[in-house]
Amino acid sequence: MDYREALLLWAARETGVIEAVTTEAGTPAEVAAAADVTERAARITLEAMAELGYLEAVGDEELGGTDDAAGTDVRYEITNRALGFVAKADVRSIGSTPHALDCVDRWLALPETMRTGSPPDAEAVSGDWTANFMGAMASVDDATVRASVTAAVHRNPGAERVLDAGGGPGVFAKEFVRRGFEVTLVDRPDVIDVDRRFLEHEPVDLVAGDITESLPADGFDIVFGSRVAHTMSPDGNRQFLANAYDALGPGGAVVLTDKVRGRADDAALFGAHMLAQTEAGDTYTEAQFAEWLDAAGFEDVEVRDVPGTGDQVIAGRRPGD
Repeated sequence: MDYREALLLWAARETGVIEAVTTEAGTPAEVAAAADVTERAARITLEAMAELGYLEAVGDEELGGTDDAAGTDVRYEITNRALGFVAKADVRSIGSTPHALDCVDRWLALPETMRTGSPPDAEAVSGDWTANFMGAMASVDDATVRASVTAAVHRNPGAERVLDAGGGPGVFAKEFVRRGFEVTLVDRPDVIDVDRRFLEHEPVDLVAGDITESLPADGFDIVFGSRVAHTMSPDGNRQFLANAYDALGPGGAVVLTDKVRGRADDAALFGAHMLAQTEAGDTYTEAQFAEWLDAAGFEDVEVRDVPGTGDQVIAGRRPGD
């Protein structure tokens, strides 16, 4: 997302412009009154949101002009692209934009985070933080999902049981199910609460827990984690991989997908994103992953690119009996 789009939408959310135009108001004058912004600000913001596809103009087709000229009588309605601002019950309808705006909040607080080491509390940023996060995770493109799951399956072609660690809304879990695997998904309790609705018709076992504390030690063939490593500190990754080792049966494989420093073009910048968003997250080098996997007891460690994506696969095998 262009930084101007992100900041404009963030400002529209912060001032109440988005709430006004998606609920009670339609014209720039009505939005200005409801959100307590100037009519010029309302008109320009609504026009930009329409140009970006979040709104559509109904009525006067002549947009633009000065404060009291054409464009003031135009009414706006939200499009499907803006449903994520108002519909939170189904994470599939939210999309990535609301979470991007939550991230903007934390980016703007980065100077203070750099001083204190702690980003703003999620609920202070957005009362819909978990739903918005889940919506963004659910919007990952199908090609990335298929390529990541294929990479995991290649590490243990005879696998039957998969543990999706930190699986969020379950888009990867559902792809494993589609391919005939028995799947268990572990994530934070607030995420699992959403999943119970989102995945109610899917044969996925849901377990609430912290993947850095423990995983079900149930002889899984694959422990899979998509984009979870960058959310954790080095110590968190070490503990997670130790837990993954315990969760696997002999000969089982741990497979992570993430951005690896020195391999992904934007890995260092994404590390800065994690500085803004988390207390301990970062991106890590191939050598670091290899060290953690080795310390956990894994063999046949490899790091390679996931075809068609900007991510890498990091994998290791638990020795057989």
